[in-house]
Amino acid sequence: MPDTQRHRLEQQRGALLARLHALPNLMRGAVYEKRHKCGRASCGCAQGGPKHPTRQLTVTLRGATHTRYVRLEEVAQVQAWITTYEELWAIVNDLTAVNLELLRGTHPGGRAAQRRAAR
Repeated sequence: MPDTQRHRLEQQRGALLARLHALPNLMRGAVYEKRHKCGRASCGCAQGGPKHPTRQLTVTLRGATHTRYVRLEEVAQVQAWITTYEELWAIVNDLTAVNLELLRGTHPGGRAAQRRAAR
């Protein structure tokens, strides 16, 4: 691998690591809206009317699924944490691609080396 390409990849890796270190708080999971009856006999939902919307957070940890009610004022914060988690995985995938490319360039017996030797 030419030194200029290696240098470019190392700079790219450094930028990705800086982005990784700069990530704020994060969380894996999904927020979804669920509709339910409130339980009051006088409410319209008990008479077949529209049900009440609620937000739920679902997370799987160590093989167990955990569900938690998310208050309306928490939704934006929880969504931001989940978005940051998704950004984390995008960075991890990019970092993996860069490191794989750097490893390809250092392998002494790779195809490129075999082709050069055959010439």
